[in-house]
Amino acid sequence: MIDDNTILNINNVCLSYGERHVLCHINEQLGERDFVVLTGPNGGGKTTLLRLIAGLLQPTCGSIERKEHVVMGYLPQYRHIDRQFPTTVADIVLSGMACRKRLWQSFSEEHRKQAAEALELFHLTSLASRPISDLSGGQWQRTLLARAFAPKPDLLLLDEPETHLDEASRTELYRILGHEAQKRTIVVVSHDEHLFPYIEHRKIWHVEDRAVN
Repeated sequence: MIDDNTILNINNVCLSYGERHVLCHINEQLGERDFVVLTGPNGGGKTTLLRLIAGLLQPTCGSIERKEHVVMGYLPQYRHIDRQFPTTVADIVLSGMACRKRLWQSFSEEHRKQAAEALELFHLTSLASRPISDLSGGQWQRTLLARAFAPKPDLLLLDEPETHLDEASRTELYRILGHEAQKRTIVVVSHDEHLFPYIEHRKIWHVEDRAVN
């Protein structure tokens, strides 16, 4: 049952691909302004769990209950996206606002304003008109981050957000996350919980051997 302080309940969730069991009997809860770091070995199920939370995968059994009208921002893994599509940095970031409008509606001035704020937050304003195929790895990652942050989501899901960022950009990301953690629920996939030194109230969900500990 979802109460006023809960964003999402994971109820006895399992996920399998045929005979391969990826996650088994997961029971967890996300509350308002929780900051959760998903750690664990490669192939342990961190990304799978994040995609289940996002609703991009459906559990084999069990259920995931989300608070009504929860808006999610999602940063997928860097390497899973084709950058040859002919579009610009500004358009990619603006597309993150789609969750704030009806499917048939055009983007409003307020949507464009929020997208512009996200571009500025990640120091992308000067690159707004650049084709995404021309971006460096770090610029592309900052573009995807801006897209996830643009709608000011209730639940922000980030899969390895530090990928391809230089030291200065990583430090800035941690500062931003420390600020955002006071306003929204955040789940981050990372190989190292210590990469988030500014989040004092962070929780660790270690994903390994099909379980969360």
